[in-house]
Formats: sequence, C-alpha cells, structure tokens
Amino acid sequence: MKYAVYSRIPAIASHATIATVLALASHSANAQTTGNGEQAANDDRVIIVTAQFREQNLQDTPLAITALNAEMLEARGQTNIADVGVTAPNVTLREAAATYGPATVAYIRGVGQRDTTFALEPGVGIYIDDVYFPTLHGSQLELIDLDRVEILRGPQGTLAGQNSIGGAIRLYSQVPDGDTEGYVQATYGSYDRMELRGAVSFPLSSNLFARVSGTAARRDGYITRYDFACTHPGTAIPSTVTDADDCVLGTEGGRDYVAGRLALRWEPSDRVSLDIIADITEDNSEVGPTTLIFVGQPGPPGVVAAGSGGAPAYFLNGVPYGTAAGSQFVSYSPYGNFALDPFSNSPYISYENYADIAPRDGSAPWQAPLTGSIDSWGVSANLNIELSDTVSITSITGYREFSGDYSSGDGSPLSPTLQANRVFNEQFSQEIRLNAEIADIVNLTVGGFYFDKESRNASRITLVPFNFTEENIVPQETLAVFANADIAITDRLNLVFGIRYTDQEKEFQYGRFGVPGSDGLLNGSGPPPTGANGTDGAAPFQVAGLNGLVGTFEGERVDYRGAIQYRWSDAFMTYAQYSTGFKGGGINPRPFFVTQALPHGPETLEAWEIGFKSDLLDRRVRLNASAFWNSYSDILVTVSNCPLPGPFPPAPCALPLNAGEADVRGFELEMAAEPVDGLLIDASLAYLDFDYKSLSPQAVASGIGLEDDGQYIQQWQWSIGAQYAIDLGGAGTLTPRVDINFEDDYARNANNVDAATGGVDMFGQLQSRTLVNARLTYLEPDEDWQVSLEVRNLTDELYYTDIFDNRGSTNSIQGRPGMPRTWAVTFRYNFD
Repeated sequence: MKYAVYSRIPAIASHATIATVLALASHSANAQTTGNGEQAANDDRVIIVTAQFREQNLQDTPLAITALNAEMLEARGQTNIADVGVTAPNVTLREAAATYGPATVAYIRGVGQRDTTFALEPGVGIYIDDVYFPTLHGSQLELIDLDRVEILRGPQGTLAGQNSIGGAIRLYSQVPDGDTEGYVQATYGSYDRMELRGAVSFPLSSNLFARVSGTAARRDGYITRYDFACTHPGTAIPSTVTDADDCVLGTEGGRDYVAGRLALRWEPSDRVSLDIIADITEDNSEVGPTTLIFVGQPGPPGVVAAGSGGAPAYFLNGVPYGTAAGSQFVSYSPYGNFALDPFSNSPYISYENYADIAPRDGSAPWQAPLTGSIDSWGVSANLNIELSDTVSITSITGYREFSGDYSSGDGSPLSPTLQANRVFNEQFSQEIRLNAEIADIVNLTVGGFYFDKESRNASRITLVPFNFTEENIVPQETLAVFANADIAITDRLNLVFGIRYTDQEKEFQYGRFGVPGSDGLLNGSGPPPTGANGTDGAAPFQVAGLNGLVGTFEGERVDYRGAIQYRWSDAFMTYAQYSTGFKGGGINPRPFFVTQALPHGPETLEAWEIGFKSDLLDRRVRLNASAFWNSYSDILVTVSNCPLPGPFPPAPCALPLNAGEADVRGFELEMAAEPVDGLLIDASLAYLDFDYKSLSPQAVASGIGLEDDGQYIQQWQWSIGAQYAIDLGGAGTLTPRVDINFEDDYARNANNVDAATGGVDMFGQLQSRTLVNARLTYLEPDEDWQVSLEVRNLTDELYYTDIFDNRGSTNSIQGRPGMPRTWAVTFRYNFD
C-alpha cells in the first residue's frame, strides 16, 4: 500500500505543475530581464553555467541541467559527490558496495555503471575543473571549496571532453579574484565526527592571485565487527586474535582524510588569464561498511545443521555457512527470516575478520588490509586568450594520479571469498577550444581532445575453488575533435548543431599468478589435468593460461547533437534536441579460463529531449521541465555466469556483455521559488521507464528476458526542501531548513524478473527510501560568523546504498547500509 501511495502522488503533482506553468507563463512577460532572456547581472538568483563552452544563464541553455552553487551546497550541508544526487532528478549517485572499493555508483536516466573495474568506462563522466576523471575508483569526492556543480543529463559527447553517454557531473573550484577573503569552519558530530575546513584568497601581486583551501576530517565507523568465537562461546570457528574484552575487532565505514588545494590566477593583461589548480588528498579511511544479509545455499541431501529446522547445510571448512533457512552469521536481513544469529539482530554489525586463518590451498594464514584508502593528486592549467572581442582560445591541460588499497570479504568469519586490492591510475589530458562570435549571430566552438591513461590493479583473491594473485594493466588512449555552433536565427529563435569524432584504443593485459606456499593439488577443484601446472606456489591451472594474454579494443565513432530553442517571452523558453553517445567496448576482466576472456562491443544511445525553462510571477518562481525518449542499443550489463571449455555448464563469473536494445522514457521537473522574502523552496520530480525491445543470444542464455526492467531504474524520484530566514530584530537571523527526498526501489541485477511468475527478484532489489534532513542556522548581524545544527536521516530510516550479489558462488549477499540518524554542529567564521 505504501508503494501505491508514492506512485500516485508524483503523477498527480506532475499534472498539476504542468497546468500551473501554462496558466502562469503569460503573466510573466514583465520579468526584469535583459537581451534574449538573460537576467540582470546583479540578480543573485542567476546561475551561470558553461555547458556549451561559454558562460550562459542556466535558463538560456537548451538542455537539462541541475546547477548548484556554493551557497546551495552549504545550505543543504552537502559535503560529498553522493550528496548532490539526491536533489537532481533521474540521477542516482550512491556509495558503491564495499566489494568495489571506495567509489560512487553513478547513473543518469538509467545509463551508468556500478562495477569499478578499469576495463569499463563510466557511463557518467566526472570532470574536475574540466579535467576528465576516468574511473569509479576514487570517485567518492569530497566537495572542497567549490564554486558550483553542474549535472548535465543525456549524452554529452559533443559538449564534454570524453564521450559521456549518460551525462556529466562537472565540479568547479573557487578561483581567486584579487580580493582578500576567506573562511574557517569546524564541525563536531555523531560517531566522534571532527572536521575542519578553511580557505583564504589573497593577492600576490597586481596580476597574480592565490587561494589556498583544505580540509581534515575523521569519523568512527558505524558498522561494528565482532569476533564470532568470542560472542558465541563453544563454536567450532577459531577465534581471531583480539585483546578487547567486549569481543570487538574494529569498525567499518570510518573516515580519516586530509585534502588541500592551491589555486593561482595570473592575469598579465585584460585579454589573458591563466588558472593553475593543484590538489592533493590522503584518504586513510576504513574498509567500506558491509554486512552479510543473506545466505541460503543448500548442501548435499541429508546433511543438516543444528537449529536449521532440518534444512540441508552448506559447509565451508567443516562449518555450516548457511542453509535454505538462513545463516548463523546473519544478524539482520531485509529479505525475511534469514537471520539466525542468536547474539544480535542489529543491521549494523558484522562478523567479518578479513582473515583467512586456514587457506584451502595449504598456504600460510593471511589478513587483508583493514582499509579503504585512496591517495590522489592532480594539477590542471586553464589558459584563456582573447585574440579579439569575438575570438578566444582556451587550453585545458590536466594530469592526475591516484593509488589506493581496499579489502572485501563476505561478512562472515569463514572467508569463503576474500580480496585484498591495490589500484593505481595515472592520466594526462589536453583539450583546446577556439570560440568565435560571428556577426552577433553565430557562437562557434571547435576543438580537440587528447586523453592517455594507464591503470593497474594488483589483487590477492580467495575463492571457494581456488586462490590466486593477479596484476592487470589497462592502458587507454582517446583522440577526439568536435564542433558546436549556436545560431541566432532571430532574437528569439536559436538553432544548435554539434558533432564529435572519437578514435579510441585500449588494452587489458592479464596477469595471473599463484600464492607462495600453495599446494597445487589443493588449489583448485581436483588434480590438474595432465601437463598442467600443479607445482607449489604456481597459479591454479584454471587461470594460469590467462597470464600474459592481451585483449584489445579499437574503435571510431561520430556523434551528433541538434537543438532548436525558442523564447516565447523573456520568461519562457522551450527547446527540443537530438543527441547521440557511446561507451567503448572491451574484454571480460574476470575470466577463470582463456575461453572466458570474451570481448564486448560498445553500447550506443540515441536521445530525444524536449523541455521548457521559465521564470514566473516576476521571477519569484523558476520552473524547468524536460521529457525524453532514449533508444539504447547493445546495452552493457554484467551477468554472473561464463561459458566453460568443452561440454561443461556455465561457471560463476562477472561477464560484461551486450544485452540488446531498449527504450528508456521519462520526464523531470525542477522548481525553485521565493514566494515571500526569506522563504526559499526547491523541489524536483522525476519519472523513468525502461523497456527491453530485443535481446542478444548471450543475454538470453544468461537468464535475461524481455520482461526484465533494467538496472538502477528508479521509476519515481522526488525531493523538496524549504528554508526561512527569521529576522531576529537586529540580533541576526535564524534559518531552519528541512530537506526530504524519495528514491523508488530498483533492481541491481540485469535479470531481475521471474519470467514464470512475473514477480521481481527480491534478493536483487534495493528498497525505496525516504530520507529527511534538517538544519538550523544562526547568522549574527554582521554576517561574520554562523553556527549550524544539523540532523541527517532524521527519521532513522534503515536503507541500503548498494548490495553485492554473490549468489553465483557462495549464494550470499552483502549489503551496504546507509548511516543511521546522525547529528552535527558546525561553526563557520568568514573574514575579509
């Protein structure tokens, strides 16, 4: 019943809102605007974006954009990239399952990626000061001293450096302007959260300015890890060494990082400017928060476990791991009565010890690092030269690199699966643009983009059948040229044309090795075949043939964009556009046999979009809307089975394949209103529908059917926030703010509907959530300092940001629970 109510409310609201727009648009022609709908420059409601290679009012840009400036981010208490997704319609930004390391799952309009492997490109491009960030690893970015965030929906290949098929998230830093000013901010809150942020701008000379900013933060983890043998005396499971009297091994989800940024601006003349921005981050956070939420694999007939009600047991190292009824290692399950742990029923505990005390291959015991860290640094140079009043050249040069360590297990003390991972990425990019304004009619941009990166991952991997180590190297090179022209046919009618040519090459170089001290006869499912490598410390024969294998992808692609926009009045603009995009092909990064090293082709998208942008009621209300239809082809999904050599049935793996074609439809509404002075209201509403039209034979063989609903498709999303500045009569202002956001349930797996029953696969679903955040801010009369009290997840709702479905091997599922209710107090001092 709850789901039905939520489904009806957005539909009713959308019809009412559209009707309101049509009724009010005719009353807004007297808005105070200048030339082609651009608001007066001194209006603090104006948001400037650069989506079309030049500065434009958000309301004059013919595509769907959510733009947030520094004041909006501060008012909402948004401090990382996942936070900004909650208010952007049809945008999903969530912290990834801990199995994938410190990363953000990013989807826009149903297009994106959840797997952090370097073999796949993100479907949503992330840009830091116009420099492309090419991996999901390290994408849990902190929002440090930003000027604004732009979220562009739909293919952005003709408007961004890399071919971002689903959309782009663009972060822009504050840059110095010659003034001396800054701030310092301190926060204390739940889980012993302590955070310090600050920035200062100052001139170094008459034409050289600097801005230094930084942050340091730490927070205890909110998932508690217990020693199972300590909390369950008499168990057959050996104890993990711990000196704690309370059986606590540690926590998960804690943060510990420092970051700094230096921005320099040099203006040798009024026609030349150079911005150099360097940043560094040391993140030594804990492993990602994970709990075991389901185990249900039955074992041999007739073998039962005590307390299971006669259900057959699945044994690991002689210990029952789980039964058809559940598992003793599950303390809480959102799926039903699968939690058989007598010690606790908390969703925030785990028995993971990240240790393999008795490896099945006979090698020495080992423990994975207890960290989920990313250390990164980068530098960019943005040079802008105005050759004349109408022609300018922009050069954007960037270099970035990061390295990190992260571990993942299954949430139990048995370690049926355990991984320790080391990742590294270095990249160089160069983009050059020539902008020209021709006869006050055409705004033309032509440019080129070059990108070169090399990524590596080194891992030690424990699986049920065998153990091994690996080191994979993934080089990639992209060369692209593009052009974009905005033509003013009349003072109200504009036509936009864009084109992009991309030439892309990438490799995946497999490295597969053994574990020192392992027994070749134990390390695998039975003795190796005649002639295979079965010596001590050698790679298991199943993966040994992959060592040295190189998979390649080379491809060329032309993408297009065409748009028409018409401004009916200074307060109302409509547009329609067509655009295309793609994501490059590659090869399976996780095969167990050479025959499983299967290639996949690119996925492509054709997108049609219509929309309007309006400023109503003397610009007291801003209402923007868009509707879209995407034709999505050769969709890349990851399935959980791979072919084996010979007549054997498919084996568990994680295989990317081109599943087929689908139509994706939806709409979005965004509103910002100030009905009376001091009262600000912002809201958004989104609808998304996914419908497979055809499937590849590989997809059908993997269990995907036309009835499946796609991955990360949230049918409904909405958010609303409101704040009111209460004048305290010369004693300052007090501003309460409340934000509510709703995200519908969605399927995490590609095969998510049972064809026989038509029901959804509940084990692959993430349930809907409604989160409430509240903030109260006092600002003193001179506006030099303020203090804020915030409560996040005010209703203490239990929800999961992602899950890792491992039913293909251990038949277990791990969940990443979101944080429970937390509070924080922040003091900020501004100076100039």
